[in-house]
Amino acid sequence: MADRVQLSSAAQFATRALLWMNALALVLAGLQFAFAPNAIEAALVAGLSLLILALTTLLVRSFSWPSAFYQHAIDVGALTGCLTAFAISSGGLRRPALPLFLIPLAGIAVAFATWWAVAIGVSVITLVALLLAALTNGVSIASTEFAVILLGAIAPGAGIALILGRLMQKMNEATQTIAELVTKDSLTGLLNLETFEKLLHRQHRKSARVVQPYSVLAVDIDNLAHINQSLGLDAGSEVISAVGGAILRSIRTSDVAARLGGDEFLVLLPEADPVVAKNIAQRIRNNVYTSTVSVANHLIRANVSVGTANYPSDHSQPHELMILANQHMRQDGERRRASA
Repeated sequence: MADRVQLSSAAQFATRALLWMNALALVLAGLQFAFAPNAIEAALVAGLSLLILALTTLLVRSFSWPSAFYQHAIDVGALTGCLTAFAISSGGLRRPALPLFLIPLAGIAVAFATWWAVAIGVSVITLVALLLAALTNGVSIASTEFAVILLGAIAPGAGIALILGRLMQKMNEATQTIAELVTKDSLTGLLNLETFEKLLHRQHRKSARVVQPYSVLAVDIDNLAHINQSLGLDAGSEVISAVGGAILRSIRTSDVAARLGGDEFLVLLPEADPVVAKNIAQRIRNNVYTSTVSVANHLIRANVSVGTANYPSDHSQPHELMILANQHMRQDGERRRASA
């Protein structure tokens, strides 16, 4: 879930950048309308292309998209198509049309941040340039002069786009790393308590709205204090990491696990009734017990106590469910110690 939030943040930056690029294209074309009207041979086509670009820019930001990829693809496609129509209406390659196509190329680099996306953009713009040349009287596509002009116009933009895409990729990776440091436990890679509570409250609102159950599990490592005292804190850290891995192997892809700190963990099970929660709790116990850690020629086997609490059968508030799960976890540990 944290990854999806981060990807959304990066997509929002790309969306804003594409908005400014579309605005830049509209301003440059508008300046040609204002100060060089004689250069436009088909004013109606040019005007319609700019109107379509402006409307598309507004409309794509009025809908909720399942993926930012589609919004960005429409943005770049509309920008490229409208610039092509504007260039045709302005006399094709007789006017400085090619430099305008560096704007969607930069947009591709910002939005998709991959070399192959830039390569596709360069190929499309090259085909557009060939189309414009074919529609322009006095320009020979097969001539060396046209090849030099085409290379001189596209090659620098392609290089800049590749560098920009690489910088965007590095920026996204750095931002994601920072987000993981904020939301995740450094030892286990599980979520921290603050992030877990945000997701728990989000799930609670959803479940309350559609009347669906969910469960909270509390997990505690039984013998961690003894391991720390007898084998050292490094051994204890190895056990904590192994238990975190066992929890991840035991839960579903829709579930969320977090480490509270020390030897305690929490698990959120969306759409899980008490029976499902009980089965997953037993799976966690089994997987933790079968996981062993080797430290300084010692084979360490951990045990965990697990408590469950279900919405709405146990309580109607998320914070109280966490407290109940913790209480049930303590009771589980006491029962097993008493029967040992």
